[in-house]
Amino acid sequence: MRPQVFVVEGKNDASRLRQIYPDIQTMTTNGSAIDLETVEVLKKFDETHDIILFLDPDHAGERIRRILSKSLVHVFHAFIDQDLAHSKNGKKIGIEHASETTIQMALKEMRRIQENTNNNVTHAFLHDVGLTGSKDSKKRRMKLAKALNIGYTNGKTLYYRLKMFDIKKEKIIEVLSESSS
Repeated sequence: MRPQVFVVEGKNDASRLRQIYPDIQTMTTNGSAIDLETVEVLKKFDETHDIILFLDPDHAGERIRRILSKSLVHVFHAFIDQDLAHSKNGKKIGIEHASETTIQMALKEMRRIQENTNNNVTHAFLHDVGLTGSKDSKKRRMKLAKALNIGYTNGKTLYYRLKMFDIKKEKIIEVLSESSS
């Protein structure tokens, strides 16, 4: 197994991870303002390390995740649920506010991008099972994303992540039927 570098948004996120895993190697993006220099440093790490994207479950974190996913090869994704990452006053959201158990579970369930998959998910399928195009699609996507641990998604991002992580129709149907019972 290759050494790992955990990419987080800020120094408080890195500090939180070191509280739980004292020897963890982290790199911060300095919030949503990820610059070309940071991307280049991560590309260099990517040659010898696995890169774990453990970013805040918000718009800025998703933006950074998209940018780095396109630039790096040896990428794993770890997600935490938005509901489990709020500050005590409820005004902020981030890795730094998550409990130790939440962080441990997210890292245990991290996913690697699967190359050359035979994924059978289509946009029509997502529509047919109510994950897009219906009044409660958002609610259904949230339940599915939470059960699969793939982070919050809109319809387009859901399709992309299902393909990226090679999650097939059968698994989606199984999770949806479990959540409706």
